[in-house]
Amino acid sequence: MKRSILSLMLFVFASINVMAQNLEQGMRDLDFEKYESARAVFKSLVAKEPNNGDYWYYLGQAYMNILNLDSAAISYKEGIKIAPANPANYAGLGELELMAEDKVKAKEYFDKALSFSKNRAGIYTDIRAITLVASSMVNNANTKLTDEAEKLILMGYEQDKKNYDLLVAGGDVYLERNDGGSSATFYERAIGINPANPKAYTRVSEIWKRVKNFEQAQSDLQRAFDKDKNYAPAWKLQAEVYYSQRNFELAKTAYTTYLNNSEPSVSNQIRFARILFLSKEFQEALTRIDEIQKIDKENLLLYRLRGFSVCEVTDLKADLELAKSGLASLEYYISKVEEKKLTVTDYEYLAKLEAKVGGKDSIAIIHMNKAIEMNPFNTDLIADLAKLYNKMKRFTDATTTFELYLSKAKKVTAADYFLYGKAAYFAKDYIKADSAFTKVSEMKADYPDAYLWRGNCNSALDPDFKTELPKQFYEKYISLLKTDPEKFETTLKMKNKSGLINAYGYLGFYYLNLEKNAEAKEFYKLVIELDPTNQKAKTVLEGLK
Repeated sequence: MKRSILSLMLFVFASINVMAQNLEQGMRDLDFEKYESARAVFKSLVAKEPNNGDYWYYLGQAYMNILNLDSAAISYKEGIKIAPANPANYAGLGELELMAEDKVKAKEYFDKALSFSKNRAGIYTDIRAITLVASSMVNNANTKLTDEAEKLILMGYEQDKKNYDLLVAGGDVYLERNDGGSSATFYERAIGINPANPKAYTRVSEIWKRVKNFEQAQSDLQRAFDKDKNYAPAWKLQAEVYYSQRNFELAKTAYTTYLNNSEPSVSNQIRFARILFLSKEFQEALTRIDEIQKIDKENLLLYRLRGFSVCEVTDLKADLELAKSGLASLEYYISKVEEKKLTVTDYEYLAKLEAKVGGKDSIAIIHMNKAIEMNPFNTDLIADLAKLYNKMKRFTDATTTFELYLSKAKKVTAADYFLYGKAAYFAKDYIKADSAFTKVSEMKADYPDAYLWRGNCNSALDPDFKTELPKQFYEKYISLLKTDPEKFETTLKMKNKSGLINAYGYLGFYYLNLEKNAEAKEFYKLVIELDPTNQKAKTVLEGLK
């Protein structure tokens, strides 16, 4: 009998020890952003101890961070059902409501979470509840309750100045209030309480990153790595620091290390795909998205990001079928999202993809105009609209739109004026076009094509050869191409074949009109050299024999 009791006691103690180890592992997984792993741990814990409200809360947190919001809500509600006086799950539901941009419902849940420890003076005395609620109030990217969160942090700090989690939460709250000084104070207080924990060091680095002091950000990240070289959130922030410095290769390497120390979960893979996209690694981003979609076809954000990536990839290399698939991805995303949630970027990429696939130019114009309507200060969109009009051969509209762009853009390049000039030329507004190409040659005096197009404009303005302007511009064009005779013969001649045929042809006709047959003959021979089948040149040369 004594042996049985002893065995039972050993079994109980062993079970408690295992549960404690599992809880510790689950909490570490959450901290290291191993959300899939944390979910598995807490699913196991709630199965063994279903009446523990904290386990349900942490399970909900794992679900929320892998963007499975329905399961997160179920977990929190189950936690409330079995432990109605536990504040944690109310805080979780409040955070979900903030994600849904419903501040009223969120506040109801937060107030409930705090209500269990409210004393007669109106002070909340549960430091953990204060910490969880304050954190939940500022965790969401779009909707935050920073004023309320700050009041809670100060209330908690008055009662307990040595609670590490409260101090970190305080730093987070002030960080979201853009109060870097107060944020750093709270994080450094946390470091004083637990100097071995890398979390607060990483958070201090975030402050410096936001103000673009990357040297100091790196210094504080190193403090975090000194405490734990594998601390996943520090590696993620390291990637963001590199990205902000436009050091994209190091950013990718750092994020790969982050994935190795967190987990290659779908949510992390999606984040990495987004970093690749923002790093302009469009093909790599697309490849990764296609891999993710083999196992997760439900995530709407993947369809959006895939459409964007395809658009960028097909900018670099035309691929009609790929463009069609990208458009289908983005259209699917748009069909599943409320219209009010669509962004300027959604309409911009939608228009660009529609313009690529053929037969959708008119609707592309509508969507690009929608994007401009939503953000009239984005001059790049106006330039894109002008290019769409060019593609549709609506050159008058293109000319007008380029003029709008040139009037609003903060920095206008020679290339901008060149595109404007070509639109005006094909709209048969040769005076505007000539002015635009004049501007190009002023900004870039050695650019041959500016003179070619000035020749074209002035030729159209002077069909009766009353001036020598077209001749002078074509000659200037040719002379600039021949600045390096060897390069001209090896590469530039064929690279600029159509322009040279145009210039030689005009000069040949110019001399023919003056009855200077020898000079005319030489230029038409140059045309034949570049284009042996040129019928006009052949006919003229036959007549000059």
